[in-house]
This record gives sequence, C-alpha cells and structure tokens, in this order.
Amino acid sequence: MLSFRLLFRFLLPCIIFAAFVQPLTLQASSKDPRFDYENPIQTDPIRDPQIIKVGKTWYMTGTSYPFFEGTSLGPIPGVKIWSSTNLTEWKLSSLVITPSKDHWYKRRFWAPEIFPYKGKWYLTFNCPEGDGSDSPQSVGLAVADKITGPYRVLTEDKPLTTGNDSTLFQDDDGKVYLFRSGISAIQVDLEHAKTVGDPFNAIRPGSDSSWDGTAPGGPEVGLEGPSVLKHGQTYYLLYSSWGRGYEEGYATAPKITGPWVKYRGNPIYGGQEEEWSRIYKHEYTQAASIPYGQLGHGTPFVGPDGGLWFGCHGYLKGKGQQPHLVITPLNFDHDVIHMTVTWTPQTIFLTRHFKVKLGDTRLASPQLGALAEEP
Repeated sequence: MLSFRLLFRFLLPCIIFAAFVQPLTLQASSKDPRFDYENPIQTDPIRDPQIIKVGKTWYMTGTSYPFFEGTSLGPIPGVKIWSSTNLTEWKLSSLVITPSKDHWYKRRFWAPEIFPYKGKWYLTFNCPEGDGSDSPQSVGLAVADKITGPYRVLTEDKPLTTGNDSTLFQDDDGKVYLFRSGISAIQVDLEHAKTVGDPFNAIRPGSDSSWDGTAPGGPEVGLEGPSVLKHGQTYYLLYSSWGRGYEEGYATAPKITGPWVKYRGNPIYGGQEEEWSRIYKHEYTQAASIPYGQLGHGTPFVGPDGGLWFGCHGYLKGKGQQPHLVITPLNFDHDVIHMTVTWTPQTIFLTRHFKVKLGDTRLASPQLGALAEEP
C-alpha cells in the first residue's frame, strides 16, 4: 500500500501539469456567454460594408441594393445606415444621403463609410461627377452630430477629390488621409472639406498572372476596397482584387506614406469563380467545398469578444445570388494577418476571463476603440 508521501510525490506532477494546461483549453459550459453566427449573415443585400461599434450597438453602411443602374430595379437609392445589437439581425436605421437634382451627386452611390473625428461623424460617399456614362467616380463628404444623422453635405458644389471606394485613416500626428481604389491616397482637411498637398501611390496591380495582376492576354484587373489599420509600429493596407473572383490581400508600410509592400502570402481570404479565372487567365485554386465565388471589400471592426473582426460582402455561387454580410475574426500571428472563410454555424465563447482586447492595434480612427467600449 502506497504511503501518503509516495502518493503525493506521484500526483504532484499531474496537478502542476493540469494547473498550467487547463487555462489554455477553454472549457465552455452552458453558463458561458456565447456568440453564434452563420455566414453569410442574412442582411439586406449589401456590398462593401463598413461596421462600427458604439457602446452595445453596431452600425453598418455600404453600397445599397440595387447596385447597378440601367435595370428595372432603378437607381441606387443613396446612403443607408443599419443597426444591430447582435451582428446577425440588422434593421434599417436611416437613409442619410439621397440623390440631388441640383448638385453633382445624382446617382450610383458607392461604398460609403463613416468616420468619427473631433466629436463629429464624417461620411464619405462616391458618385459620378457628371451625367455621362464615362463620368469619373468622385468623392463626396458629409458631416453629422450623431452617427445616424442627419448629415449635411459639405461638398455640394464640387467633389472633395476624384476616386472610388474612399476610406479615411487618422495617423498618430492627427493628420487624416483618404485612400481610394487604385490604390492611391491624399491628405485631407475634414473640417474645411478640402485636400492637402499632392496624392501619392500606395500599391499597383501585379505585373504577372498573380491574383491581383493582369495575365498576358487577359483584361486588366484592378485594386479596390482599401482599408487601413495600424498594428504595433506597422501600417496595414487591406485591399481587394477581382483577378479570379473577389479576394482580399494586404500590404504593409513603416509609415502611412509608404513604401507599401504587398504580403507575399496574398491573398489571405476570398472566393473564386472558375469563369472569372478563365476570363482573366488566372489559375483557379479554390477548394470545391468553399461555396463563395466572391468574398472581399470590407473593414476591420470591434467584434463581440472585444477583439478585431473583419466584415465584408460575399456572393455564394449560383445564378441570381445576392451579396450579404460575411464576418470573421481577424488575428495577428507574428504580425501576419489571418482570417478564416466560414459558411457553417460558428460559436465564439465570450467568457470574460478569455475576453480578447485590441491591444496595440488601432483602427482607422483613434476614437473607434473608445466608442467600442462597453458603457
């Protein structure tokens, strides 16, 4: 029969091992708060979504349905804002910008985004400047005291600048930069609704048959849907390309003005269409089990666990499919961004002991982290 001393010497290593290992394996119980979701989220059809968390409510804007003019569905209605308290059920909160007969922003409202700055909410939207079919997309700017409006357009007489898919980022020195498809950027003065200095290039399409480049003999592809964040001392520029469907990659830089270098492991997220791969002469590499043909153009936001998430639009494969919101956690592993494509039920346990924080990651505006804190 083992003495108590021998038994203790035998069990002590097991006790120590369990004490160290158990916290690393999150054991969920029925009492743990949880977040359940399944992509795509059944929102109203939406493209290019942007999500912001304010207190316990998430707000979303994006390109509203119908997306393209010249159909029986009519023109794009303007800029809408939706709200949700759980990220899976969304209701229309307000229609904040509508087409104007008397000003340049008459149609095709594309990829709006909302940006908090000095106690105000600034909204960028993108419309053709003229009435012709070849009129260039240009950027409008509006301001409001509340995120849901009412918004006052500051650029009624002329656009802020040219471009599409505009997004704003405030640097550590307080300067605000506008990035747009292409991808280029320019400093802006929001309070006076004007640009500052000259634009600068960030990244360009690849020169070979890579996912974001133009293959020999194939139509030109583009880079769009930029979104900027800062992690540690590094700036990250997320962007999309349609070389073989719609996919997401990123570039990094030591400062906001560059030089920007594309991540060599791109794309990190997205969906592919076999037909698009044939048209643009790019290799189709997607697993047969993935149901998305397009997945991209989104923004990082504070998720239900207090950590960083990414929301974008996704098209399921199949004729007549409409785009809906798709969300996923955005994680850094040795400064490399990781996101996982999902289309089955997912559960995130929100036990406070394991609650994730943004840490040294900053979103487009330094106010966003504070806005996302629970009151």
